[in-house]
Amino acid sequence: MKKKILILYEKSQIIGMGHYYRSLRLKGLLTNDYYVKLIQLKKKNIFESFLKDFDLTILDFKKYPKIKNKKKIIIFEDIYKTNKDILSINPLDINLKNSGPEFFLFPENLNKIKYNFDKNKKINIFFSQGAKDSNNQLYEVINHILKKKKQIKFNFTTTSKPMNNNKFKGFDHKILPFNKDVSKTYKGVQIAVSAVGNTAFELGKIGIPTIHYTVEKREVKRAQIFKRMNLGIYVRKNDKDNLIDELNKIYFDDKYRKNLIKNRLKYFNKKNKLLDLIKNEI
Repeated sequence: MKKKILILYEKSQIIGMGHYYRSLRLKGLLTNDYYVKLIQLKKKNIFESFLKDFDLTILDFKKYPKIKNKKKIIIFEDIYKTNKDILSINPLDINLKNSGPEFFLFPENLNKIKYNFDKNKKINIFFSQGAKDSNNQLYEVINHILKKKKQIKFNFTTTSKPMNNNKFKGFDHKILPFNKDVSKTYKGVQIAVSAVGNTAFELGKIGIPTIHYTVEKREVKRAQIFKRMNLGIYVRKNDKDNLIDELNKIYFDDKYRKNLIKNRLKYFNKKNKLLDLIKNEI
């Protein structure tokens, strides 16, 4: 008889969709070996009432209360260390334990994409600030690029994930429709400007040269680490003109671009350790 795993997650306009997408992918990873139930938690103060019926519970919240029942629980990203004696998996926060691409749940269809950079074609610059753009930065950064278009010394188009189309009236900018198959989002992208959440890891796995732009405190730490590892520069909110300089450098400096792609492919395509870690806990 298969052992039972419960995955509890949060999602909202403020929290974003990252916890949900990760939980959904985790369910897909575990379904062959376990009975898995996926539940959105709307009232955090009652979550412990779910635990007794499962062999293992995996929690994916923005913030965690102090947990009394510590038996057979795994936490995703207890970055405030509220529960130090419970195993925490921290895929995105690479300064913490159990972190990095070895513990990240990539969409399977990313492997369909073969990155190609062709100077004979118009360059597609892709923008992302998370699934919900909870810090309202997407329009600001795209607007800056489009207004400074003449300073970018190559032919390009701009695309982004879904957002309010009305903001871009008068601009040549394409809004991509929502699609569960993210390979359709990233296919044909040559350069990206992204926050440092799930999308940044997905772009890294494909090898797409990415400029990291974020105002989220946690993501700033990641961006600074990525910069030190030569995986992409970090551009601050008040230094947006550096975006222009970096776009031109990626396009014209072939050695720089190729090294960036090579470093990203090497780092983000490591063997996954997440399934083995979960098997050891159940």
